[in-house]
Amino acid sequence: MSQPVDHDEPLFPMPPVTEQALRVAVKRLDLTAAVRFETEFHAAWQEAVQTDSTVPMHTFLDRWAVFVALRRHPVRARRLRELEHAAAQAADVATARAKSEEIAALLDEAMREAVA
Repeated sequence: MSQPVDHDEPLFPMPPVTEQALRVAVKRLDLTAAVRFETEFHAAWQEAVQTDSTVPMHTFLDRWAVFVALRRHPVRARRLRELEHAAAQAADVATARAKSEEIAALLDEAMREAVA
C-alpha cells in the first residue's frame, strides 16, 4: 500500500495536449476517468466530423489537459476533492461561494499549466 503524499511535486511532467498523450496520463491517474475520456473522445470526434469543425476536438483536449494538470499534483488533487465536498455540503450560500472561488483558483492554475 502506498503512503500518503505530503508534497505537491507532480507525479509526472505535464504531457503534450494531444489525444494520445492525454489518454496515457488520464489512464495513469484514474481508470474510471479513462472510460469517460474514451466516451467523450468518440463523441467529440463524431461532432467534429458532423460539423466539419475542429472546435469539438480542441474543447475536448483542453478539458482533459486541465483534468490532468489538476490531478497530477497529489496535494492539489486532494484539495480539489475537499473543496468539492465542502461546497456540496455547505450550510449557506456564502460558504458555498467561498469554496467555489477556491475551486476556480485551482482551475485557473491548472489551465495556465496546461497551456504552458
